Parts: sequence; C-alpha cells; structure tokens
Amino acid sequence: MIAVQPWAQLMGAGRLGIGWLTSRPADGVVEWTQTFDAGRPVAWQEAWFSEDGLRQANGTAQRAVIEGYDTSRPLRFRARSRAISSFKPYKVAFDEPARSQERILPALARPDGAVSFIVFNDIHNRAGLYQPLLNRAGAPIDFAVLNGDVLQDPQSEAEIVQNLLQPMSWFTARGIPCFFLRGNHETRGAAARRLKDYLTLPDGRYYTAMTFGAARVVLLDCGEDKPDTSPEYSGLVDFDRYMEAQLAWFAREIETPAFRQAAWRLVVVHIPPDWRVPEEKLWHGARRMRERFAPLFDKGRVHAVISGHNHKAERVEPCPDAARGFRWPVFIGGAHPLEKATVIRVDADARRLAIRCIRSDGTVHAEQQWRR
Repeated sequence: MIAVQPWAQLMGAGRLGIGWLTSRPADGVVEWTQTFDAGRPVAWQEAWFSEDGLRQANGTAQRAVIEGYDTSRPLRFRARSRAISSFKPYKVAFDEPARSQERILPALARPDGAVSFIVFNDIHNRAGLYQPLLNRAGAPIDFAVLNGDVLQDPQSEAEIVQNLLQPMSWFTARGIPCFFLRGNHETRGAAARRLKDYLTLPDGRYYTAMTFGAARVVLLDCGEDKPDTSPEYSGLVDFDRYMEAQLAWFAREIETPAFRQAAWRLVVVHIPPDWRVPEEKLWHGARRMRERFAPLFDKGRVHAVISGHNHKAERVEPCPDAARGFRWPVFIGGAHPLEKATVIRVDADARRLAIRCIRSDGTVHAEQQWRR
C-alpha cells in the first residue's frame, strides 16, 4: 500500500512537509511525536494537508504538514493511509490503514547557532551519484538542498519518482530532510507541471528564505535559460513575469530583520551570477541573474552564492572592480559523471562560516572561511 516511503521537505518556521506515495487512491495522515523515552507512553499527534477546506484524499500522491514542533529536539514520524474503495457524495468506504516505516530526524536547531548543510546540483537523473557524494560530505548534516537539474526534462510520474521522490525518501531515511530547487531542466517535459502534486512548498512557491541558526539561507528559483519567446517552449512558458515577481519578493526579503540581522547571508540558486562572462556570450537566464539579481545580492551584503548549471566545478572570486559590485564569491558545483561530480558543504555558527566544494574522490576543489 505504501509505494514510496516518506520524504521530508523543509518549510521553515517550525514546519515540515511530508510526502509519500500509495499504490491505490487513499487518504493520508502523518503521525508524529517528540517522545523518545522508553518508559513513557508515546503521544502521537496527527498532521495532514488541506487546501480550500478539503483534506487531501482519493489520489496516490499523499502530503502532510507538521507544524509547531520543537526544532531543538529530534522528531519521529510515520505516514498512515487508508485505501478508498468507494467515494460517494455522502459516504466514503476505506480499507484498513497501512503505515509507513518510522523515520527519525535529528534536532534541526543546534547550540551556538550551528548549522551544516550540503548542496547537490546537475545530477540529471543519475540518482546513483548521491550515495558516493554523501559518503564524502562529512558530518553532521542538518539538511540537503537539491539545487536544480537533478531531474532531466521529466516526462512521467515514473521519472519523478525514480529521480526525485525516491532520492528524497532515501535522504530522509538517513535523517536528512531536503529542499528541492528547480533548475532549467525541471521546467521542461510533459510532467514538469505536475511537480507540485508531490511537494509541500512554503507559500506554494519554489523560492523562499529560511533561518537556520546563525545563517539566513535564500533559496531562489532560477527560471529558464532562454527567453519566453524561444521556439523550444512552444509559447507555453511565462518566466519573464514570474522572475520579476520573485525579484520583487527578494528585494523585500533583504530588508527584513531576519535577513539583515543574520550573522551569515547565503543564496542558493541553480544558474550562477558570473561577472566574468563577456556580454555577447550571456544567455538570457544568466543575464537576468547577473543584471537583475546580483545588484540585490550586493545591496543585501550576501556572503556567498552557491550554484550549478555550468557542469564545471569553479569558485568565482569577487569582481576586482569594486564599482561593478559582485562583492561575494560564487561556488559552482560540478556535474555527472561521478569523476566530475561534487557536493558543496556549508558549516556555520555564530562566529564562523565555511564552504567547501568536495569532489567524489574526497579532495577539496575549493574552500573558503569567514570569521566574525
């Protein structure tokens, strides 16, 4: 009945999204607790997903949102679903409930504002890359960001399951919740518009900002890399307006106390803002990131940007011409195959920030530290 075991998605502010798949149309509830004492009875609480007054039911993609849990303590949860054998207007018939395997997530809030997370990019349907890269990433790991192009132009639910949902479930089984960011390849393909059926996203958006200890982490949706009018899109995209709305949101974000008062301010986005690329070689998406978003990175005094997209691991140093801006480094992750793949690790606390780009053989491609 439980076709894919639960995956955990970060939503910020003491909220956690849980997803799972069932083999038949069903309802879905998550049972959760923060009781771990063997001698005490477990008081399971329940969480679910509802929209417009209706709790999710009669489908195979299940979701729930855990709210109000204590992020300084570990969390236990399991999914529960009942197959629906008949759905009439005034009576719904259920089969016996089935439960998923139990999952345990460590405390997300740690002492001294400490946080450690990892970033993957450009996996392109090669889910087998996660394990060897995770083995090189070190510990502890509070969460993982899938920074775009982990999917390759999804055409079906089966592709989404194999290359996104099962990997997130795999991370969750290891105590690592995830946040999924789109790259330019997740916006293509017949199934691209179905991604939100499986995800719980903050405010229903692919972009957000969250505080983890001493770090404010902005997670941006990069949009497409070509203009909306490009024939490849068949007149079916509207990214220029969408990115303007995201830009306005980010301009407000950098003025918030949560952003301005954070010890460390980081941006994760798939397409990198690169000051080095000649104007005539800039693609549309890269130009937008460089000309529209980068000035706000400077205004917000961002410490570093983490990207992918180029399929080549690099660290772009701040621009030597201070008048142009770009006063922060860009860490760009590698891509498949394994010998070129990387995982980027971020460690921060109230006094120190460290970013390392780690190759699949365990060597460090690039690293930098900041101290307060």
